[in-house]
Amino acid sequence: MRLLRSLFFYLTAVLGFFIGTALTILIALPARPEKKIKIFQNSALAWARLLAFISGVPVQIEGLENLNKNEPVVIVSNHQGAADILILLAYLPVYFRFVIKKELFKVPFFGWYLKKAGYIAVDRGVGEKAHRLFSEAEDALKTGDSVLVFPEGTRSRDGKLQPFKRGSLLLAFKAKVKVVPVAVSGSFHILPAKSIFYNIVPVKVRIGKPISLEKYGSAYEKALEDIHGVIQQML
Repeated sequence: MRLLRSLFFYLTAVLGFFIGTALTILIALPARPEKKIKIFQNSALAWARLLAFISGVPVQIEGLENLNKNEPVVIVSNHQGAADILILLAYLPVYFRFVIKKELFKVPFFGWYLKKAGYIAVDRGVGEKAHRLFSEAEDALKTGDSVLVFPEGTRSRDGKLQPFKRGSLLLAFKAKVKVVPVAVSGSFHILPAKSIFYNIVPVKVRIGKPISLEKYGSAYEKALEDIHGVIQQML
């Protein structure tokens, strides 16, 4: 049963992606450049919601009132497993752009789609690479889209919240926008390490109240510590 369920899920994911992308390209061709990103984002949203539905994974959401569709923010979420991206894309009720590892942008065709949807590649380099990331993320915020980051830098190996990377909140400080903490619980057990079969386990997504960083002044490390603590308490 688990094998058949997983095969059906992956088959739907692949077929849905290619068929949906083909339709998206046709719809986006006559659209103005500034509209194309939203078309690709809406397509990704539909794909994620379809997969979330057929997966059978029950997801409980708390704190939806803490996300304002009219105010772009930096969404800061823990990262328990591969399913997090799908869950957050399907259930968070705002337009946002993921900041995700650059390796995904190298996947044939899939990487091209990520670029078209306006998602942002994170490169752990410094200098020009870091400047480009900040520039792209700030541009997204200016268009009204929020930006979602995984401050741990990678998936947790044991499901527990890991220390935040030191530069993970610099975008919020530089762009002077609020931070919305998000805690995802349970997704670690959906797709265990070294397994291709997924489990149906309940997941809870808690959305915390927006946090203004202005009160921290130049105390960046304190802000990093406090937001880590808020997410830890919500798990």
